[in-house]
Amino acid sequence: MKNMKKMNRPIFGYDYNGANIEWTWNVQEVEKIYWKTWKPRLNHVKILNLTDTKEVSKVQQEIFQSVMESEHPKKEKLTGMFKERGYR
Repeated sequence: MKNMKKMNRPIFGYDYNGANIEWTWNVQEVEKIYWKTWKPRLNHVKILNLTDTKEVSKVQQEIFQSVMESEHPKKEKLTGMFKERGYR
């Protein structure tokens, strides 16, 4: 059995129409969220203080998109002569 330290799960806040929504990452090993190579999925976002399923899915999608845009932006693909010459 591995000798692992138990980490506390961080709770984040998100402003949704003036209301503070608490959320966290729903992953087995909490250390994963600090890895540079870890990419979250939509089902990893866990909303803590909402009960309406439509609002939960809407807020979950917004949080996921904002995290993906800031932490893992899409890379621009080069085309034409720029691709051939190896510009970056």
